[in-house]
Amino acid sequence: MSSGGLGNSAPNVARGSGRASSTAIPDVGAMRHWLLSDAVVDRDGAVFSWANPKRPGYPYPEAAGLLLSTLCAASRSEGDAGAAADRVAAGLCNAIRSDGGIGRDGITYLFDSAVVLAGLLRHRRAGGRADGDEPIHRLRRFVCGQIAARAAVLPRSAQADGRWSTQFGAHLLKCVHSLHLYAQTFGDGLQDDLVATLIERSGHQPSPVYVHPFCYEQEGHLLIEHYGLCSLFEPIDGALEWLAALQQPDGAIRAFANGMDGFGEARSDATAQAVRLWLLRDREAYDEPIRRSLAFLARCQSPEGGIRYSPGGNDICSWSTMFVLQATEWFAGRPRLDDLL
Repeated sequence: MSSGGLGNSAPNVARGSGRASSTAIPDVGAMRHWLLSDAVVDRDGAVFSWANPKRPGYPYPEAAGLLLSTLCAASRSEGDAGAAADRVAAGLCNAIRSDGGIGRDGITYLFDSAVVLAGLLRHRRAGGRADGDEPIHRLRRFVCGQIAARAAVLPRSAQADGRWSTQFGAHLLKCVHSLHLYAQTFGDGLQDDLVATLIERSGHQPSPVYVHPFCYEQEGHLLIEHYGLCSLFEPIDGALEWLAALQQPDGAIRAFANGMDGFGEARSDATAQAVRLWLLRDREAYDEPIRRSLAFLARCQSPEGGIRYSPGGNDICSWSTMFVLQATEWFAGRPRLDDLL
């Protein structure tokens, strides 16, 4: 399998080479290779949450949507990557439920459905094999309906479990990206009232703040501002400064934050999300925290090529690897907000 199997849209920069010669960065080729391996994607197109022989991951539709975007965001992938993209897309289309959304463990999630919608739209744009646009339209109707109903999941009873992923929270602002991609693809306008409904949740973060969904919220604000999706948006500069203040001396962002203090495990997903936000906003102003975080993420890379969820753990995490891959490629090249996972 080719180490460049995820396409040729970004330089294959390894540790200590090229533009990033003064910064230890994750090995792009190794991440690409691992993401196409059977540790991540099975023959039916299911994508696993992580690889860990002692604690196997589970088929995770959100991760499948992210991988589809990773494979297809910039250009049509060929060879192993193209075949994997077609397989993942077919598996996702088959996984869409009767209500029009997608999820796992008996719960249909708004956020996961929006992530899958973005992946299928990118697969369509890239010329991937698909069985028509009906699954895409169904997902979009579900996403719009859930936003209008202010519901993060079906069934509604799941909202009482206290998890951030089942709440109609600020992280859902990221859903505007999928709706914007749909509008670009099919020429339909993006409804201001749906965006305004999501913006109403801005700042509604739990205490302590879980940094991973906090970063999703900031991504949503950045998208709204950049594309002019609504007259309302919140500047993210203060949030990015706060993320830089949370950074640990080793470059990591920890899972949780209260005030200016981060605590809990160091997390590769939140760290890579912070890097992407800093690169999109002002790579020169955030050059030092970007480089520190990339060096931390390089230390999280496993011998297999994937990225560990936490540096001392054994879960080699699929979505963290995708976030780190994009952050590293953007550091070596030029960030494209359209391609944001």
